[in-house]
This record gives sequence, structure tokens and C-alpha cells, in this order.
Amino acid sequence: MNERLLEQQHVESTVQVIHNEQEMIKKQQATLEDSLNSQLKEISDKKINIGSEEAFYESVLEYQQHEQELMLRYKTAESQEKRLKTLATMTNSPYFARIDFTEGNEPKETLYLGIASLRDNKENTIVIDWRAPIANLYYEGELGTTFYQTDTDQFEVDLLLKRQFKIQDGQLLSMVDTSEVINDEFLLEILDEASSSQMKNIVSTIQKAQNQIIRDTTSKVMLIEGIAGSGKTSALLQRIAFVLYRNRKWLDDQQVLLFSPNHLFSDYIAMVLPSLGESEIPTRTFRSFLQNLLPNYEIVQEEQQEAQFLTGANDRVEKLKNGLTLVQQISRYVEGITPFGPLFRDLKIKGETYITKEQLRHWYQQTNEQLPLYQRTQLLQTKVLKKIGGLEKDEAKKAWVKEATREKVQEIFDNDPNLEDSEEKERQLFNKVRRQLVRKKFRALTRGVQRFQFINFPKQYLHFLKQIQPALLAKAGISGADWAMASNQTRQHLKNRELTQEDALLFVLLLRRLYPVHVEQKARFIFIDEMQDFPPAQVALLRELYPRAGMTLCGDLNQKVFGNETIVHSLDTLFPEQEVTRYQLTTSYRSTEEITQFANQFLSQEDQVKTTARKGPLPRLVQKETLCESLDWLVNELQDDEKNRRWRTAIIGKTTADCEALYAELSEEMQTKVQLIVSEEDFMKRPIMIIPAFLAKGLEFDRVFAWNIGANFETAQDQLVLYTIATRAMHELSLVTIGAESPLVAGADATTYQQM
Repeated sequence: MNERLLEQQHVESTVQVIHNEQEMIKKQQATLEDSLNSQLKEISDKKINIGSEEAFYESVLEYQQHEQELMLRYKTAESQEKRLKTLATMTNSPYFARIDFTEGNEPKETLYLGIASLRDNKENTIVIDWRAPIANLYYEGELGTTFYQTDTDQFEVDLLLKRQFKIQDGQLLSMVDTSEVINDEFLLEILDEASSSQMKNIVSTIQKAQNQIIRDTTSKVMLIEGIAGSGKTSALLQRIAFVLYRNRKWLDDQQVLLFSPNHLFSDYIAMVLPSLGESEIPTRTFRSFLQNLLPNYEIVQEEQQEAQFLTGANDRVEKLKNGLTLVQQISRYVEGITPFGPLFRDLKIKGETYITKEQLRHWYQQTNEQLPLYQRTQLLQTKVLKKIGGLEKDEAKKAWVKEATREKVQEIFDNDPNLEDSEEKERQLFNKVRRQLVRKKFRALTRGVQRFQFINFPKQYLHFLKQIQPALLAKAGISGADWAMASNQTRQHLKNRELTQEDALLFVLLLRRLYPVHVEQKARFIFIDEMQDFPPAQVALLRELYPRAGMTLCGDLNQKVFGNETIVHSLDTLFPEQEVTRYQLTTSYRSTEEITQFANQFLSQEDQVKTTARKGPLPRLVQKETLCESLDWLVNELQDDEKNRRWRTAIIGKTTADCEALYAELSEEMQTKVQLIVSEEDFMKRPIMIIPAFLAKGLEFDRVFAWNIGANFETAQDQLVLYTIATRAMHELSLVTIGAESPLVAGADATTYQQM
């Protein structure tokens, strides 16, 4: 029997093992559901025994024990559901590789690698998880004598075979033996597949450089720089899966935090981890993260992203606030105000002042002057709450309280004729109602003090901005008048309970110096994608909130949108006591060789991109004299039903306005087939879409039509815009020019494109 037939039989037997486990788990689920329902009923029937103190504590203990058992069962149910999802994915493709090896004098061993481990009912290993230490033989080992490492040991083996598979719907489509990480032809075959609206996992095509990133267990802080299509985002996501697997005994999914540039991109990568058998982890934009930290303010989004992407220009005030200069000024500012204390506000109820800000300052200055400000305000809070307790006692003696209490007590007796009518009962009820009335009056004040709202946070932040030295502003190229104008805008925002993103992060950093800020989510590992658009102040805030968390930063400086400083230039300041491990990915796996060579011309020489040997047609330059002619040509191209079935198509305009104008020119029939995406809140729902360049960053499409690449592409910044547009294409790229041609394209090598 030939090898291919044997391997197909092994696929089928493995799928059967998967089916067997699925059936077993479903039976366990049914049993567990019955047990849960029974226990829920048992808990609902349980009553707390208040007959005696001993009986009370026994019944409470029993109740808590039932609750704990119930929680364990819920966790079991969750893990069963998670395993079923993994098995469903494995049914389609149970594994993607095989290794044969011998260890010492032991007989030959054969292992198959998949997205998760699989055992039969006799506990024999059928598939090993690609993240297991021994699986590294496939990614790093060469045929012959080699080794693999665990946390404690190194094992030498003789690697006899590395075989790669392409399996779909349980059918072996292709297999190849190789000594490389992955055979070139096999890699090209996989890369040649159509894209989808959501990124796919790449465990079957991980290259050696990506594998080193994924399996790095020693670096606390990591920087991944990669050119467009180099698999940096894929490697980042596989690294998250590896971290979850390696630390699975203690690491909770919610302790891993992933930042993405926008919701459109978050949706694009959402299925990678679930396809690897992992749960989805919290994926946030930094704006939504800040919104969670400041629920009482709305984080407003400035409509400048696109303008900055297109021009490379930047707002100098915004740049200063996003850099590290003001972050470093906060500590100095707080140190300066600590002896005097923060700016307090009068504590009022319905306009009547109960505690003045002068009293608050006096009590603050009585606290231990050796302590930092945030601890002194904590001591002040304790004192103020005691003072409020005294105020409540004084209020309880007032005539309005006595009168309101008598009326309420009388109402209670009138509504309940069975209530015991005795002098003792009436006195108890009177005292209880009086306390309730007084506490209700002081409730808002008490809650405000518990939240440290006796400090005037908005005024304090504006005072901080006012204290910034003119020399720092001058160094940033900001005049005093411009700074005053920006501060007035911030003041207006604060009046409206709003903050811009750059003000919000400085606001949070200042708050943490004023009082102990509680952060609900505990992050042990932080991953940042598209780091080129992530200014240093944002990383500084994350370092402040999670000082012991590991951090992985990933991005492409050639696709920079904002005009802010980059994290790369601030590493020494951000991580002064930690070594930053830097990786560079310079080979593009996304685009064909022809597309990559065309796009290369819009980068500087040192940034030139290496490419895979995957071939395709030359990019097309389509020159039309009028909008009508261009539209006719485009619509005709979009009628290719065969490509529309297999491929996703993006028509990428330079600006949102260009995209909206193009969509408006389409017929109603075409508009039903084409999706216009102009907001990061949108999701990719159709196979053909129109999207502006700044939103297309990080995404990939089978074919790209670069719309209206004419005289509007001429500057150095336009080169990077054109590079971004061109590198979204995997298989086909067409540039449509209306009227005058682009000076950039005119200067390109004529052999790298075909003129239509």
C-alpha cells in the first residue's frame, strides 16, 4: 500500500477518534446538566437557619459549600464547550504535519502535529499540540541529530522525517516530505489560497523567524518590526496562543490584553485564537480601554486620523501630550503640590455647604507629611467619612427629621394592622426610620467622598496644564497663545464631561497620583498590534497600571498613520530597567513577487522588502480620460462572477470623500453588491468593498483596485500611502488613473507594471 493511501487512512482513523471524543463529551454534558439542575433546585430549597447562632453558621457554611460545587460544575461545563469547539475545528483538518524520530535506543516514534492534542480512549497520543516543546522539532529541527528543550531539560534525538499535509474536510489533498520548516512549493500553495473576511491561523506555515518570536520564553519586553505581509500579526496571535498554552495552569484568559488599532481590525483577527482552540481574549482599542477607566467622561475621537495619514502632518499640542515629556512632568507637578495638597471642592447637599474646602485643606495638612499625596488623601477620606457620620447624628436631631419620621412610622402602622403596637416597638421603628431618612439625605455625599470626589479633578488637571514651563512648550514648537487656546478647549470638554484621548491618558496618570485608583482588569501579558500608531504616552500608562506585565509590541513603521513620536524611539525611557528583545521580519508572504517589486519602489532603499517566489500578473496601470470611462471599466471588471465567488475585492480610495463619491456614482444594482466602509466601527460583510486607505491598514484582499491614483499622489507622504494601498493586494493589483497620471507612478520602473 502506498504512503499517500496510508496517510489518508490515518486521517480517517483520527477523525473517528475525534468523533468518539465528541460523543463522549456530549454524554458528559447531558449528565452534568441534570446534575446542575438538581443542585440548583437543592440550593433554591435551602434556607438559612436563624434558630440559633450555631445553626445559623452551619446553614451558611452548607450553603457556601453548595455554591462552590456549583461553580466547579459551571467551569467544567465551560471547558467541555471549549473542547467541543476545538474538536469541531479539528474534524476538518485534524493535523498538518508529522515527524518521525528516535531517541537513544528507543524504537522509532511518529507524532502528528495539530492545533490541539488528541488521545484515544486508551490514552495513546494521536495528535500533539503544535505548542508542545517536542513539536519544535518540526519548526526548528533539521533532519539528522538534533534536539528539543523543555523548561528543565534538553533531549537529543535523531530526526528521520518531516512531512507536511494539506487536509480539508477530512480529505488529504497534498503531502510533501522536506528538511525545511516548510517546503517552498507547499508554502506557495497555501499562500495562493483566497483570503477571507477574517484572518486565518498560520500554524501550518510558521517560518523559522516567526517561530522564534512565538516560542520566546525569556523576553519580558519584545518588539516585532515587520514589513507589510510579513506575518507579524499572525506571529503575534500565535504567540498569544503559545503564552496561554504554556501558562495554562495559572493564567486566565482575562489576564491577557490585546490592543488593536480599530474595531474593523479587531473583527478581522477575532477568529484566529478560537481556531487554535483558545478562548477569545479581551481585544480593545486604546480609546475603549480609556473609556472603561473613565466611565464618567466620554472619550471623544478627533476626526484627524485620515488627515494625518494623508499628509504626515501633526498637531503639535497633541504630539506633546502623546509623548513622554508631560508624562514625566506629572510626577514633578504632584511632588510640588504635595505640601499644600490638591484642589478641593466644598461638600454640598442641595446647595447647602456641609464641609468647606478650607476645612478639607486643614485636615489634609494634619496628615503625615512623609507620605505621598495619594496616601494622604486616603487618610483624609477616612476622616471625612467619620465627619459625615457626625453630621448625620447632628441632622437626626433636627425638627424636619423628627416630623418626617413620625409621619413615616404612622404610615407603616396604618398599612400593617398586624404590626405589634407597643411603646418599645414604636421606639425601635422610630430610630430605624430616622437613620434611613438621614442616610438617604447624605447618601450622594458619602458616595462622592468614597470616590474621592472632594478633590476637584477637572480643575486640578487644568492647573497641571497651566504649570507647563514655556521652555518645554517652545522646545515642542508651541506658542503660549496656542497652548492657552488648547487648554481652553480642554476646559470646555471637561465642562461637557468629555476628554480627548490624549487628555484622557494624562488625566488618568494624574488621578493615580492624587488617590489610589482601582483598575478592575488585571493584565499579566499585554500585546499591542499596529504599534506605529500607538504613541509613547499610551505605553507609559500601561506600564503604570501593569508594571509587572510582559509586553509585546508589533508593527510596521512604513505604515505609520499619526504624526506622533514612535514607541521605537522611546524604548530606553519606557523600559529603563528591562532589555527589549527586537525581531525583524523582512519577507513578505502576502503579495505576489510582482506586486511586492512594484510596491518596493515607494520605500527607501534600506526598507526594501524580500518576497516569496509566488508568481502572478504584473500590476495594471489603467489610464482613462474621464470619470465615466473609469467607472465603466471598473464595473465591467467587477462583473467577473468566478473571481467574486473565490476572491475578496477592495476598491481603495485615497480619502473617505473619494470612496463616498465613487459609491454614489454606482448604479443601485451595483450598490447592492458593493459595501462602502468609511468607519472603523463597520464590519466586512460583502466580497466587494470600497474602503479608504487609512482604514485598509493591516487588512488584506485577493485583488485591489487603487482608485484615482493621479496627480493627487505626488509627495513623500503619498509614497507611503501608495505603498500601503498596493501591499493590501495578495494576487492582483490594478491602479486606476483619471486624467493626469501620478508623478509617483510615472517615476516607477516601467517593467514592474503593465499599461492598459
